[in-house]
Amino acid sequence: MIGQLHALQSRVVDSTAFFGIGLWQLLGRAGRHSPQEWDDYVRNWLTRGGEEFYRVPDKIPEGLSEGRMSFASPVMGDQEENNRFHLRVWPGTKGLKSPAMVMLHSLFSASDVGYAHWASVLNRLGWTAVFYDLPYHFRRRPKGTWSGEFVFGGNLIRSAEAIRQAVTEVRMVTRMLKASGAPEVGLWGMSLGGWVAGLALCHEPDLACGWLVQPIPDVATAIWDSEGGWVLRRQMEERGLDRERVEKLLPLVCPSHGKLQLPSKRVLVVGGSHDSVAPPSKLRALSEGWGGAHYREVGQGHIGYQAMPSTWRWGRELMPELFIGKYLPVGRSWN
Repeated sequence: MIGQLHALQSRVVDSTAFFGIGLWQLLGRAGRHSPQEWDDYVRNWLTRGGEEFYRVPDKIPEGLSEGRMSFASPVMGDQEENNRFHLRVWPGTKGLKSPAMVMLHSLFSASDVGYAHWASVLNRLGWTAVFYDLPYHFRRRPKGTWSGEFVFGGNLIRSAEAIRQAVTEVRMVTRMLKASGAPEVGLWGMSLGGWVAGLALCHEPDLACGWLVQPIPDVATAIWDSEGGWVLRRQMEERGLDRERVEKLLPLVCPSHGKLQLPSKRVLVVGGSHDSVAPPSKLRALSEGWGGAHYREVGQGHIGYQAMPSTWRWGRELMPELFIGKYLPVGRSWN
């Protein structure tokens, strides 16, 4: 009975949120494209491959420091505000020579207050924390739009470019941290941020860990099989873009098609038992496909407050070597 009530509560919370998000998407301010333009885009990038899709420039920016800063994006688009990526950095015990965790937020996130809390927790254990603004969010949103509105606003080419831009930028940020002296760099992503982090784990070598909280393993499932895709489904059908046509790009933009560049024991995937956007069955399959990455589950839908603290607890339990000993400040307990 309690389980059924939790399931009902999760569905009500998700449905209410998805309805509101859908109303923003109905505005259609992200632009549109023809089916032929989509086919040309897919054909071009499938020919060039994932290495080129997420290529990081040889020259990495310098100038990481405490506080807020921004850098030119390696992937430019038609929205000026989005052509720079923004970071907020909380240095660890040894400054930027501390190990670092890059935190990636969820779609439509409107505040970094909660992430500032987790930054302080990481700091207490000696780690540097870095908050990264995903494309079209926060300071990157075009004037007059909602945070994240342009990521999934009915323009699939813009959506794919946003994913390409995010993964490329995150790879660049990890290299900037290493160049500043960080001995280890990990990724901790939520929902959209987990999706981006998962792709980065498949393309960027030598990362310390990846904690993926309800990541999107298959964008086609999120659009066609979940309540959250009700507006996007309608927009795709009106424009002659069926599921089969959209799925052609999945090998480049879905983590389930990638191969980890770090040991699977250093990856934690957390699902929500009532999540229709990132279904538990898909996340379990993702973990297994990645060679047995850790999988854990919380009793919530896609939207809820259990997943982040649970991920922190499980991450420390499963990967204690990241926090015990060499980086922990003298006299401080890791619990």
